[in-house]
Amino acid sequence: MNSVLEIVSLARKKNKLKREILDNEKKIRDNRKRVDLLDNLLDYVHPEMTYDEIMSIVKNMKSDYEDRVDDHIIKGAEISKTRRDISRKIRDLTQVDKQSKGTK
Repeated sequence: MNSVLEIVSLARKKNKLKREILDNEKKIRDNRKRVDLLDNLLDYVHPEMTYDEIMSIVKNMKSDYEDRVDDHIIKGAEISKTRRDISRKIRDLTQVDKQSKGTK
């Protein structure tokens, strides 16, 4: 019984570490994107530009990123729906399999 508890405990620790790794990777990716964003901004902004021109660039970039966020939200919803459909099919097939084994 102790070995089962230890296995469960180790599996939980492993899963927690996996979540922490994914979270850390996400933070690295997000910060790299911020660096790229600032690099892009530096490419567009020049010393002779007016405040209004700079603000126009920033607003356009913001709008582009908002559109991308919306696209990712839609894609996430589509993926989630597909995943639920697959889970439902697996559940249905499992029930059919159990019923067919029960009748043999």
